[in-house]
Amino acid sequence: MSPELQKLIDLLQTQLGYSEQAGGYTKYGDWYGKNVEFDSDYSAQPWCDMFLSWAAHRLGYEKWFGQFAYTPAHAEWFADQGAWGTTPKPGAVVFFDWGGSHVIDNIDHVGIVTSVDGDTIHTIEGNIDGQYAKAKVRDQTYVAGYGYPDKVKAQQDARVLAGKPSSVATPALKNTAAEFPMPAAMVGVPGAAGGAGQPAAGAGALVLPVLIAVLALIVCLKTRRAAVRLAASARRPASPSPSPSAADPRE
Repeated sequence: MSPELQKLIDLLQTQLGYSEQAGGYTKYGDWYGKNVEFDSDYSAQPWCDMFLSWAAHRLGYEKWFGQFAYTPAHAEWFADQGAWGTTPKPGAVVFFDWGGSHVIDNIDHVGIVTSVDGDTIHTIEGNIDGQYAKAKVRDQTYVAGYGYPDKVKAQQDARVLAGKPSSVATPALKNTAAEFPMPAAMVGVPGAAGGAGQPAAGAGALVLPVLIAVLALIVCLKTRRAAVRLAASARRPASPSPSPSAADPRE
């Protein structure tokens, strides 16, 4: 398991025991509706996938982990990236179909694998056992498949090294305030370098030198033209005085 996914699991472990509030409200759904999708109020919606998305966003992993509320759409996203399979791995996102069909469109629930012991998987899941965030031990009877975020990340990193744009599309996110403070252990976790909408460092410092150079060039050209006109004037012979016969007869 990659260090990034271990940090994600560490953050999720700090949320164990969280439960829905009155009316089904969760901070994960409230965050999702304000930062990922704006077409509905998600604050009281089923939150197993928003729980994972919240943690990924807190660490800056959303581009390769995905940001979803609808579990079949999240599973399909992994499949589209070529990061879908049936092998359990620590750090994999596990999708469950309680009907046992193993079909993506029938997926009901999602969690993240923390460890694997033979055919048994240990997971962290939200919205389970009376709407709690809990650690679970499961067999794979109802597992529809696994999404591998570390594989998506590796593909994106390879595209960056090759100078190619990433083909992974994720919902646009707003910058969020520290609404849900991270534990001290999570502070300083590296995310994506730079912030969206920030200008490139040093770009403003180039404006003044360029402006000075342009003004100097204009002054130089004007001075040269004035010198040329002055030299031409000095070489031109003086105009002769008019003769008496050329005088105006009206004078």
